[in-house]
Amino acid sequence: MNSIKRAAAVAAIACVAALGASPVRADVISNPTNTDSFVYLSGALQGGQQTQFVGQTFAASISGVLTDFQFTLNSSTITSLYGAVYAWDGSKPSTLLWQSPVMSGIGSGKNGGGLFDFSPTGVNVTQGLTYVAFLSTYGIANNSGLATVADCLPFAGCNSNSIPNLGNMAWANILADGPSWTSVTFRDATFSATIASPVPGPILGAGLPGLVMALGGLIALRRRRMATA
Repeated sequence: MNSIKRAAAVAAIACVAALGASPVRADVISNPTNTDSFVYLSGALQGGQQTQFVGQTFAASISGVLTDFQFTLNSSTITSLYGAVYAWDGSKPSTLLWQSPVMSGIGSGKNGGGLFDFSPTGVNVTQGLTYVAFLSTYGIANNSGLATVADCLPFAGCNSNSIPNLGNMAWANILADGPSWTSVTFRDATFSATIASPVPGPILGAGLPGLVMALGGLIALRRRRMATA
């Protein structure tokens, strides 16, 4: 009887391990091209510079969790900014999904830009729905400076029609009644987004038949011992 119990325990552990080791699929939506600069992301409303949101819309290629997104600044004297992700209703952000803490001291001098990599948490996206990720300086007190956001135009071969799931470059100017959003099809930010999703099937499919066979063998062995007794 002890051998039967040990065999049952081994079979159960093997099945749990098989079911728990689900593989993960990661899809990357990316425009790596950097041939232009969107002028400007403004740290404060000054000298006619009113743009305090610059970003990119994208459609989720799979349902899962947004684990990473990136933008590049070609130059910056800006003091502080943050990253955010919203659902996109076709003309503007609608529901806030995640916002980073304010990043301060990010650049100084003409070439103070660089790659900005964000790792959001708890951002669940649905395949086919559209979202917007952006850099913003809106609402940051005592901010200053300007930054150029890396992007590209159609002549560089990176317009949204050539990149699946990538939407439009989007930005917002700050008016008296709040942000006024614009999005265009003829340019895209230098941008990437990574979506991770569990993959059902192969390991799960292998685990269940194995468990059935193991239990069947144990039952047969127990019946033989009972008949002998």
